[in-house]
Amino acid sequence: MQQAQQSSRSFRSALWLVCALVVLLVPVLHLWAPLQRWSNSHGDWLIRQRAAQQVPDPRLVVIDIDDTSLQVLAGEAGKWPWPRSLHAELLEHLLAQQAEAVVFDVLFSEADRFHPDADAYFAEVLAQTDRVYLAALQQQAVDPGKAPLLSSYPPQAGLRVGDPQQRGLLLLPQALPATLWKTGTINFTPDGDGVGRRYDLYRRFGDWRMPSLPARLAQDRSVQLPAQDSFLLDWQGASRVPYPRIPFAEALAQARGEAGKLPADYFSGKIIVIGTTAAGLYDLRRTPLDDLYPAVFILATAIDNLLNGEQLHAAPGWLMPLLCVALVLLLQLLLLRERLLLVSLLTVGLSLGLFGGAYLLARNGLLVSVLPSLLALWLLLALALAVFYRRRRQQLNTTISMFSRFLDPQVVAQLVAREDPQALLASRDCQLTVLFSDIRNFTTMSERHSAQEIMQILENYFAGQVDVLFKHRATLDKFIGDAIMAFWGAPQDNPNQAVDAVNAALEMIDNVERYRRDFNHPDFDIGIGLHTGPAVVGMVGTSKRYDYTAIGDTVNLASRIEGLTKGRARLLVSAATMQACGDAFDFLPHGDFQVKGRNEPVTLFEPRRKPS
Repeated sequence: MQQAQQSSRSFRSALWLVCALVVLLVPVLHLWAPLQRWSNSHGDWLIRQRAAQQVPDPRLVVIDIDDTSLQVLAGEAGKWPWPRSLHAELLEHLLAQQAEAVVFDVLFSEADRFHPDADAYFAEVLAQTDRVYLAALQQQAVDPGKAPLLSSYPPQAGLRVGDPQQRGLLLLPQALPATLWKTGTINFTPDGDGVGRRYDLYRRFGDWRMPSLPARLAQDRSVQLPAQDSFLLDWQGASRVPYPRIPFAEALAQARGEAGKLPADYFSGKIIVIGTTAAGLYDLRRTPLDDLYPAVFILATAIDNLLNGEQLHAAPGWLMPLLCVALVLLLQLLLLRERLLLVSLLTVGLSLGLFGGAYLLARNGLLVSVLPSLLALWLLLALALAVFYRRRRQQLNTTISMFSRFLDPQVVAQLVAREDPQALLASRDCQLTVLFSDIRNFTTMSERHSAQEIMQILENYFAGQVDVLFKHRATLDKFIGDAIMAFWGAPQDNPNQAVDAVNAALEMIDNVERYRRDFNHPDFDIGIGLHTGPAVVGMVGTSKRYDYTAIGDTVNLASRIEGLTKGRARLLVSAATMQACGDAFDFLPHGDFQVKGRNEPVTLFEPRRKPS
């Protein structure tokens, strides 16, 4: 019992150790770089599912400086960059159509030395409107200490003032007079895995900051912006390019009055983003939607999000670790109750639930990273399985070691493979057939032989008889001096127990004849008594020594019957054993006998094999 309690305490301690290890690993898993990459990939898949159900703002249109436009205008404008007169010509047309806003995702950072009149033309058009937004870019200075003072940039750059000594490198639309600027940054910074998922509201330079181009546009329309410096883009539409895309050459042709596919007032009320998808201009970025996604559509998406108050939100960083710990503790309580199957099913169910929950939340704009939590739950299950397996092996080894003293080792292996080891050792009431065997006149024999010879005689005798008992599926209970006690019916149920017991007893008697002949002991003889009845079997003893044994009146009566064999027969069985054998043997009645401890006489029979 004490050993079982110690084993139980060790088992529970191991489970708590596993639980503590998993709980400690939860924050590590949420920060582990390889798992972060898998989580990001899963999150990007969720973002794509969300995007597929979104409807882009119909006001947004992209005028695309694509490869076709570069080819069509090459004869007129030469290679990129084009003279700004082309932009001015198109811009005049767009403003004439009452476009709500025109956003250039093109940098005009240097004056065109070869076409100064083109720059002047562009400036003239800009001077007539406040609906045009120009791009700026924050750059990384090789030597930050030599970068310009931020206070040296024109106020029209849109910088929010801070420390006058702060420096930063900005690429501004210097080709145009600062009085015409309405600028914002177009920087798109990828996450640590190289995928861009966020867009800036502001770029910070110490305590200075500059709004992004989408933020500048939204502010002019009195849109309430989020408080943070950046936001998660809420991608729009199932297609790769969700906004209408008009080639620059086609839009310019309309501006020049040429017949085309576009309605005459197509750009009326539109917010137009002018940028490039041409492969040779390398304005492509890696996003959740595509590894080569045109930056102009990223800018359009950011504008769409801000104007319509849409953005994705990431769950607080503490939420999933806290939920994960709670789930681990829930599973731990079930493991302590040894509900391993339920824990396994729950782990599968929780995994599906977390995946499904993450999907539904993403469809509603909330991103939740569930992979680290899933890994923690499966890690708990795997380690718990190892603990349960280890205990099972220990139980099997203990049971095998215990029962190998009483049963044929092959029978033990078969028994523990299909039974609960603890249940095998538990005490229980059952029907047994008990055998007692004793050597006749052993005291007299001991007087004629030395102690060493007596031990050799017993060793040879017991070895042969134990083989016979195991052959007939007996459980060897104990040796009592020169006596043997065995029984049938436990730990395995044996409906044929009485027949097996009589066959074993008859073969033990056959062994006596061989023993007399082979070992030259002509006066060696035994007596065997058998009785069938109810008894209690189980582990009996103290913490220092346990034995698997049978106790009860059936055991006592079998011992008394063995004592009555002297002078009558080598083998006697009770009426209960005879009846349990049916017609398997012939039985010679030996009459009724009074035995100690019983009021009723006992009727005894001598079994004999039926003639062949």
